[in-house]
Amino acid sequence: MSSSNPMDDRVLAAQWAKTGNLMDLCFDEAWLRAEAQGDGYEDGYIEAGPMMRDYVAHSQTVPPELRQQMRLQSILFTELQRWMTTWELGRSFEATYTQARQLIRQHLQQPTVEQKTWLEALLAEDDQSLNPEQKPVRAQAIAMLANLFTEADWEALATKAAQGMAQGVLQVRQLHPDDPVTV
Repeated sequence: MSSSNPMDDRVLAAQWAKTGNLMDLCFDEAWLRAEAQGDGYEDGYIEAGPMMRDYVAHSQTVPPELRQQMRLQSILFTELQRWMTTWELGRSFEATYTQARQLIRQHLQQPTVEQKTWLEALLAEDDQSLNPEQKPVRAQAIAMLANLFTEADWEALATKAAQGMAQGVLQVRQLHPDDPVTV
């Protein structure tokens, strides 16, 4: 791969170090735009034929525990993102959301008995083809996520949000250094 390719090893290594999840790149708008500009995408054509056989074969061998964890994260992160957008974090949203996902992953490694029971019910409900309004367990997701976070987690999220907002303010100041500052 060329060094200008967004999928190069540097980018992947940096993402892995940052969140421990390469799929988080899919939430990075700049990365998605750069990837869409890569070779073969200009005309909108993406080949997923014979070269995908190894990937498909590998995905069939994913252990059930890992699939279950991926499903849980998919559900919980969807609800987390929906919830966190109501926090009006502005430019600090991505950093805070990434931090929250990391914390959730940590907590999912050793859930309490109550959390484990709820997570199993969430997956069982997800197995049913129900409309969103017919999913009472999923409707509890935000409350469960709020209870999942410890006091230290909330402080870490607040710190991350504050850092992101401070960086945003500094970036605006750098973009407009000649604007008068009024107090």
